[in-house]
Amino acid sequence: MPHVTIELTENTRLNRSQEELLDEVNAALLASGQFQEADIKSRCITLPVYRQGTEARERAFVHARLCILDGRELATRRALGQAVCDVIAEAVRPLAGGEVQVSVEVAEMERASYAKQVITSAS
Repeated sequence: MPHVTIELTENTRLNRSQEELLDEVNAALLASGQFQEADIKSRCITLPVYRQGTEARERAFVHARLCILDGRELATRRALGQAVCDVIAEAVRPLAGGEVQVSVEVAEMERASYAKQVITSAS
C-alpha cells in the first residue's frame, strides 16, 4: 500500500516519460514518511477514448487515484493528494490553445478487509 493509478487522455503531453513520472510519484510518496518503499505501487493508463465537457475544444485531463489503507487523518490524506498532484502538474505540458486538468482522488481502503501476500523466491 499505496496503489496509484494515473489515467491520462491520449492527447496529454508530458515533459518526461511515463516511467519517469511514476518514479517521481513514488519518490514523493516515500518522502511523505507514510509508506515503506517496496509497498508503493503505481501505473499509468492512457485513455484513447474519452470525453471532457460538451464543447468541441482542445482539452486534456490527468486523473490519479491514490488508494491507501484507512486510519490516516484528513490533513495527511490531503497532503498526500497534493503531493501527487504537484508532481503530475509539473510533468504536464500545456496544450496549444487548450487546457489540461490535473486531479487527484485519495481513497481509503478498509484495513479490516484488505488482503495481501508477498511471494518471494527461496534463497
